[in-house]
Amino acid sequence: LRKYMNFYIKTHIVQKGETLEDIVSQYHIPDVEMLRYFHNQNVPKNHNHIGSIISVGQEIFIPEKTDIDRLLEAKKKRSEEKEEQQQNHLKNKILYPDALAIKNHYQVKISHSQGSSSEKISFDAYFQYVENTKDNLAVLRYEKENFLINDEKADTKLHDLAIEAIQFLYPLEFTLAQNLAKPFAITNLKEIKARWKNNKEQLLKMYSDSYSLRYINSIDEAIDEGLSKYILNDLFLQIFFAPYLEFEKGQSYTERSFHTYRILYQDTMEMKIIGDEIHIKQEAFCIDPRNPQQILSKWELDKEEQQEKNEEVSESFISGKYILDKNHKILKEAKIELQTNFYEEEIIQIEINSVES
Repeated sequence: LRKYMNFYIKTHIVQKGETLEDIVSQYHIPDVEMLRYFHNQNVPKNHNHIGSIISVGQEIFIPEKTDIDRLLEAKKKRSEEKEEQQQNHLKNKILYPDALAIKNHYQVKISHSQGSSSEKISFDAYFQYVENTKDNLAVLRYEKENFLINDEKADTKLHDLAIEAIQFLYPLEFTLAQNLAKPFAITNLKEIKARWKNNKEQLLKMYSDSYSLRYINSIDEAIDEGLSKYILNDLFLQIFFAPYLEFEKGQSYTERSFHTYRILYQDTMEMKIIGDEIHIKQEAFCIDPRNPQQILSKWELDKEEQQEKNEEVSESFISGKYILDKNHKILKEAKIELQTNFYEEEIIQIEINSVES
């Protein structure tokens, strides 16, 4: 033992061939960083400090168990303070994914019931970062594959047509908006339209009945009216990007539209940080001024109609749970339920789970 600064500290004299790792192991010290910190704190300034190399005969101060416990407690406190700072930072900012890290595969299940009828749809969804535009907007590639209806491949003519018809959309590439992460604009629109032209020619050879022709014509109309409007309103995309909002004290209150009918909701998101995950709970209720008939027909109100107060808003609710990884802010899993009760009850349940690559 060496007397230093009025108290005794255990020391170790470095032997030939010894490393810091050997000394740490010999004295049951948790790690080299603790040994280095303890030693450097207890030697005179600029004298005998430990770096990455030690020399034979060098005297090194060794922490006792009480010192180790004290240092571990201080480390734990620093870690907790840092974690609290990180949580406060996340809870008071715009939540935005690390676009460069996006390379994800998801399994998606959608259960839809309306009145006495019900249907289950499942598919695989893929997102991958492609590049940044000259305006510094991130471009993502988005694809859907392996469609199943009621856990089976489509076995009806109309379903076959529907699935074959939409394949021209993928791969779809779109930019993310800078302020809030949501689809902003399709970047490979010309390529998609060219694919539709070729796909349409093949479909017309396979399907000639009036229902099929009407469906094919509806895609033509969607393309003419603006494909972005239809594609970027995809229900899965709406849900996937739903958590990316501006939060204050872990909460976000916004008015925004969801559902195939683009119903206006008062939407509340509440954030909790659990370990290395961000958990978000969603509750939303309808504040849409349109009546049920206008909503179902996707009627767009003019400015005067929007300002008119509708005391009897339609019954429609959303409840959801989202889990994102804290590091990259990318969705890991989600469970959402949309309920509407216009002329009959409609329930849409969506489950999203990431698949390890």
